[in-house]
This record gives sequence, structure tokens and C-alpha cells, in this order.
Amino acid sequence: MVQLVRGSVGMGLVVGLAALPVAAQSMALPAAEPVGISRSGAQVAYGYSLEAATTNPALLASLKEKGGFYLAMGLEMSSTQQSLESEQTSVRTTYFSYDRNRTLGAFGLAARLSPTLTLGLKLDEPYLRHGRLLDNAPSRYLGDGIDLSARRLEGQSAWALSPNLSLGLGLGVARLSYDSSSAMRLSVPNDPTLPVSGSNSVNGLVEQRVGQSGDKVVPSYSLGLRWALSPRWTMGFVHQSGLKGDLGLKAEFRNAPLGFYANDGLSTAPLGASTRATILLAGSSPTAGSATLELPSQTTIGVRHRITPMMTWEADLKWTSAGLRVPSFATVATPSGTVAAPAELPRGKGHLGLNLSTEVELGKSWTLRGGLALDQRSVEEAGAEPLLGGSRTAAFSFGAGYKVWGGELNLGYQYRQSEDQDTSRLNGVWSWTGFRSVGTRVRMEGMGHLLALGFKKTF
Repeated sequence: MVQLVRGSVGMGLVVGLAALPVAAQSMALPAAEPVGISRSGAQVAYGYSLEAATTNPALLASLKEKGGFYLAMGLEMSSTQQSLESEQTSVRTTYFSYDRNRTLGAFGLAARLSPTLTLGLKLDEPYLRHGRLLDNAPSRYLGDGIDLSARRLEGQSAWALSPNLSLGLGLGVARLSYDSSSAMRLSVPNDPTLPVSGSNSVNGLVEQRVGQSGDKVVPSYSLGLRWALSPRWTMGFVHQSGLKGDLGLKAEFRNAPLGFYANDGLSTAPLGASTRATILLAGSSPTAGSATLELPSQTTIGVRHRITPMMTWEADLKWTSAGLRVPSFATVATPSGTVAAPAELPRGKGHLGLNLSTEVELGKSWTLRGGLALDQRSVEEAGAEPLLGGSRTAAFSFGAGYKVWGGELNLGYQYRQSEDQDTSRLNGVWSWTGFRSVGTRVRMEGMGHLLALGFKKTF
């Protein structure tokens, strides 16, 4: 979707160069099931909760029942936009990203085998990031699409060392999936089958989207601790491993060429450019970038306090490591040499997050939940860009549970909003001499929603 506010032709060109949609909210999800979502992920010390036990395996030992399960489905929605207001006029352009929705699924299971040993199984999705920029977004040369996900399955066990102290371990696998794309401009010489030279000069440019995709199954583990300090106070600790694998990426040209241009990168292409470009693309081959995808580990410590028999709150402090790294963009081998994107996506940095939650039981049937979350910047400010995001993020959530059909039906919702950012680094022009930044300042914004519905049954 693109919204254009009319102005003069000259100002329209300036504003159009700054039309850069940028995603900014965190790619780490607080949970994939409704109870964890409504708590904004603050549940590492939340005893007597099967959903919290899938976050911290040590909590399995605190369950009152001998066993239980839950099944949940949800939706993750991300919307990104940018806008620029000229210093001379009130003309404003806003571009929105698309490919905004992804489905979520989660499952949890627990069974007590003895007074000291409880086993569990969980399926969740700790990381998710997706978005597509418009074909004419200036930042398309630095990447115009991403689709990243991690689906994790772990078997869990918890040992009750005493009534107040338990340890937990989770072992399993995660399936990492990754897709990225960028727009590249290839120089088209008079004879597209031969390299550019003094006798075979460049006579136009062709813009082509180049993508790559791949997946990998990698090991995963989690370690947890629960310590009940008193009947009202509980501490929890969990470390969830990072996920790293070398993906079997495959690169390809995607869709038809995005456009044909003269050597300056702005003017209309000369006659015959499309025909020569077709021959050039047929003689060129895309090659996948570096294969390694690395998602960071998370270490969380939390404190839970039951204020009254009906009301409980928890506060968690989470450290996310600096392990974020994604594959480099695909390149294109042409008769004149290799063409690559002007820049790669940034690496992550370690950062802290604060999560708060509260839960109120209303009678025998209803439970109300709410939560807040704050995350520091996950990439350096100078590396802000449209695909990985990484701005400081704030979120609030709420949800409810209702006992029905011999179990509990739960609904959870979270809204995430990133800090607005200004940058002049990303937009530019790609001529026959290569990419150059034009320095236009852009305001970047991002937001996201999580919504899930689930049913839990204990026995």
C-alpha cells in the first residue's frame, strides 16, 4: 500500500527518493501461545503454570496436576512505514510494507512420572521476522525482502530436589528457515556476451531482483531453575541456547526485470536496452551468499510475588547475546565480473530487556492477565536498516482465560511499537559506476501485533 500526498513534480521526486519502509520492532517473540503472550513473556518464575513451564522447564516440577496439555494457534502481524517531510513544504510521503501476516502454532505437554521427576514436551517459535518492500523503495539495493523463522521442538524434564527447589533441562531441535532478496543493477554493454571494455562500453542498466532461500535443522537446549523463597515469593532462571546453522542456500533471479535505465541510473533507457539486458541475464548466474544463520541466546532471571490469593505479579530481566548474524546477500556473476549489494545486514549486539506481568483470578471461572515489555536496541544505531530492524521496542499485552469444557480457554494479545528513527544512510542511486548515497533523511517506524487462542486441559 502506498499513500502519496500530491505536490509539485520536483518535490515529488525528492520525496520519492526518501520513500523507504523500515521495520524496527524486535524479531524475538515473547511466546507463541496466548498465556505467555498476554504476560509479555514474563513467566520464568510463574509456578503452577503449564504455559510458563514451556519457557522454564524447571517449573514442570511445580505443577499441581499429574499431567496436562495445551494447544494454541495464533497470528503475528508486522507493519512498517517511513515518512519524510520536506523542510521547504508540507509535502509528505508515506510508504507501507506488505507481506505482513504469519501464522503461529504452539503445543505443550507435561506428565509427572514420580514425586521427583516430571517430563514435558513443547513446540514454539522463538524468532520470527518477515516483510517485503515496495519495488520502488530506494533501499531495495540494500535488501528488499526477508523471511526468517525458527520453529523449536524440545523434550523437557524437571527434577524436584526439594519441595522448594527444582532443576529443568530441555533438549531438542529447531528448524531455521531463511529467505532474503535485494534489487541489483547490472551494466549492459553494447555486446552483452562480452566483458565491458574500451571497445564494448556500457549502454544502459537493467534492474533485477535476486533472492536466496534455505533451511536447516539444528540442536537446541534450555536450562532452568526454580527456587520458592517462601509461600509468596519465587525466583526463576532460564538459559535458552542460541540457534546456529549453515543453511543450504539457493539463489535465483526472481520475477521479470524491475526496470531499464540509462547510464546515470535515472534517465530513460536507450533503444535496444531491454533486448541486450535479456541476453545479459541469460548469460549471468546468481550465487548464494554466506550460509551461516545465527540467532542469539537468551538468559532470563525473574521474581514472582503472590500479593493475595487472587493476584500475582512477576518481573523478569532478560539478556540477549550478541549472536545475531544473517547470511550475506546473493551476488550475480556476469561476463564483466561479480555484482554485489552495496552493503550487508548488520550483526546484532547484546542487550537487556525488562518484562512485567500481572494475573488476577476472578472467581472460579475467569483469569485476567496483562504485561509490559521494554527492549534495548539490538543493533548499533549506525546500522539501522529496513529488514532486521533493531530499534528500542516497547510492548503491552493483555488476555483472559475462561474455564470451560473441563479445561481452560485462553486468549492473548500483544502490541509492539518501536522507537522512531531518522537516517540518511540508506537511500541512493545506482548508476553504471555503482551505488551512491544521496543523503536524504528518512523517518522510520515499525509496529507489530501478536494474537493467539489456545485451550488447556489438565488431568
